[in-house]
Amino acid sequence: MEKKQKVDSKGKRIGMFVLKTIIYFAILMALIYLYEYSGLTSVHFIYNEF
Repeated sequence: MEKKQKVDSKGKRIGMFVLKTIIYFAILMALIYLYEYSGLTSVHFIYNEF
């Protein structure tokens, strides 16, 4: 019996690379947005008025 190796086309590999890049970029942007939204850069110290 012959074993056939599955060979992906060049276009499919490029498409998967682009898709993964878009997904990772979206996750990165969501994390940056949530970091900015949480207000970690602003000072909200509980004993600020004392």
